[in-house]
Amino acid sequence: MKKVNANYCISLPLIEDLLNDERNAELYLAYYNGKIVSGSIILKSKNNIFYWINTSDSVSLKFRPNHKVLSHIITKYSDIDYINLGFSHSDTLRQLKKTWGS
Repeated sequence: MKKVNANYCISLPLIEDLLNDERNAELYLAYYNGKIVSGSIILKSKNNIFYWINTSDSVSLKFRPNHKVLSHIITKYSDIDYINLGFSHSDTLRQLKKTWGS
């Protein structure tokens, strides 16, 4: 949240509740040398995916772990109607999302 100057906080219990039901949410992780370097949570319905929240290890950004995770999600759900990449808090995030056609 600090990296994108967000002024809200998402509670861990909310995240845990969502991830306890795979029909509504999924967690995707990217690893480098056995360490988690990026993670994303998507929310989903029958025909839509919402790219809800993402985080990354700033040291590993040169490997583009966020791109790898998002690419995997888009490929996995290429048969659905709509993938919503959500709002961006910074120019950097907007640029990332623009590379995916949003």
